[in-house]
Amino acid sequence: MPAFLFSMMDRGLMAKIFAMANTELSMMGFELIDIEFVGKSLRLTIDKPGGVTLGDCVSVTRRVGLLLDAEDPIESKYRLEVSSPGLNRKLKTAREFEHFSGRRAKVQTDKGIFRGTITALKGENVIFEVEGSEVSVGLNDIIKANLDF
Repeated sequence: MPAFLFSMMDRGLMAKIFAMANTELSMMGFELIDIEFVGKSLRLTIDKPGGVTLGDCVSVTRRVGLLLDAEDPIESKYRLEVSSPGLNRKLKTAREFEHFSGRRAKVQTDKGIFRGTITALKGENVIFEVEGSEVSVGLNDIIKANLDF
């Protein structure tokens, strides 16, 4: 099944897989940051305080792989990939913007792209310092944001 059809038709399935994996990962001390199905790969992005090691990715792959094999929610063949968010990790939630306050980010809005330092979260707005000026951007106005290493 093409990836675009999978994602369009099975959002409920992805939510089910997210819930299953998230429960298991929480017990292991990890946070499930993102889940996506691309091509024939189910990609999980995980994090934990202090960062994720290669050994962590191997352990999570084994545990989540066994869980998915037992529950068998995906009818087609797929490859499970587990990785850390990396240095240029995506920022999606208010909690993530708050957590990374003081770090530089690259942000895309409908008005353009800018780079600045995350300084605060005020309600539904993220405050950035951009070239010495304060810029407030609504969370709903952010199309894409990444840490800017």
